Amino acid sequence: MKNNLSELQIWLEKTESLILSYLSQNEDPQTPVVKYSPPLELRDSMDFSLGKPLSQNEIWPAMEKIMDKSVRTTHPLFLNQLFGGLQPEAISAEWMATILNPTMATYEIAPLMTILEKEVSRKLSNLMGLKLGEGIMVTGGSNANLVGLLCARQFKVPDVKKRGYQGKKYTVYVSSEAHYSYEKAVHISGLGIDHLRSVRVDAKGAMDPVILKEMVRQDIAQGFIPLMIGATAGTTVLGAFDPIAEINKVAREYNLWLHVDAAWGGGAILSPTHRHLLKGIHLADSVTFDAHKTLNTGLIASFVLCKHPGMLKQTNQGGGNEYIFHDYDNSDWDTGTYSLQCGRRPDILKLWLLWKSRGDEGMAKIIDHLFDLSSYAKTQIENHPRLKLISSQFLNNCFQVIPPNEFMDINQFTLKVRTHLVQSGKALVNYVELPNKTIFFRLVAANNQTTKVDLDRLFNEISHSMTIIDKFC
Repeated sequence: MKNNLSELQIWLEKTESLILSYLSQNEDPQTPVVKYSPPLELRDSMDFSLGKPLSQNEIWPAMEKIMDKSVRTTHPLFLNQLFGGLQPEAISAEWMATILNPTMATYEIAPLMTILEKEVSRKLSNLMGLKLGEGIMVTGGSNANLVGLLCARQFKVPDVKKRGYQGKKYTVYVSSEAHYSYEKAVHISGLGIDHLRSVRVDAKGAMDPVILKEMVRQDIAQGFIPLMIGATAGTTVLGAFDPIAEINKVAREYNLWLHVDAAWGGGAILSPTHRHLLKGIHLADSVTFDAHKTLNTGLIASFVLCKHPGMLKQTNQGGGNEYIFHDYDNSDWDTGTYSLQCGRRPDILKLWLLWKSRGDEGMAKIIDHLFDLSSYAKTQIENHPRLKLISSQFLNNCFQVIPPNEFMDINQFTLKVRTHLVQSGKALVNYVELPNKTIFFRLVAANNQTTKVDLDRLFNEISHSMTIIDKFC
């Protein structure tokens, strides 16, 4: 590396210049969120083939074009996903983590990062009331839900790792609004998709504990073995919070593991004003939490937290003792035995540096800002003559666009407006299509770059798209 320092300096300086120029463009209201192109047109817009090397004079224009044609997730009108924007501390930490480049498998190779991960996991566990808990970072909320299920399996059937299911039929219960990763989890774990129970929700989209209990009772009567309940704190579509305390009563009565997917809603725990939304979270056996969503740390920064010390290791440990997990003085600090992964990036640095920089009060301000934006968006929707509010919970505002005449279908008109908005490149806001064909915008306040002025711009752009579509109706 000594001989390559000058070359590295060139790359870093050029990259820094490119990044700063790119980010500064987001401040210009005329900069689109995306320069929309169909796949084949985009593929033909530049030479993506590999083989012939590019010179320095050629590589940087190519990189600039890649950035220019990519979706600007740091743009204040990127409101499409349950994440957006970036905290400056997170960007700095990403560079540092790449240069340090440890694997989080053992204390020996990642001593300081191991301590940081344990400290942040302890802090999160304490905030959520999992006082003796432990935690580890994973590849995303989907993986965290899978690990939660595997912990439930280890808790209920300790010998399953060696002997398998032996013909027994285990069941898992989630709400009909739960994240689709649960379907993947029961598939990967071998439980079978047919053994995933979908519990009906109430009008707000929260799981009905009365129906849950009846489903568990019926399954037991039919010879099934209930294994886990997966509650949700902040559903993907409506932002609903399941009644954890009531669900926990069912879990304790039938000795079931209670996992709470708080990937989206978990950030509320950092705000004294809004943490009441997570009432009952301390009753969970395990919890999913994504810092890259409401805390803007950048992908990926996901945790699975577990109330029961040692359970993560019991669940995930297996192999590697010959060459990596040695019996040495600090082996108790190795985290690879707690994880499904071997190689694991030090993503912890992003969240730790942000938290260390802002403190508890600063972290609360990040969350409170998003709630303030969501409240403002709700008011703007309610006051708009042609927007119909469907639901407003947590940071999710769902609405439809009223067509110019009563003969038009509101669902198809809403979709047309959204399509025009995306293809114009001015803003990205996702939409939902329910099984009953109801279609609506799902506006989420997750971007730390967004202001109320930006939301005004968004609704002006939606109105402009409506005007364009009206002409063809």
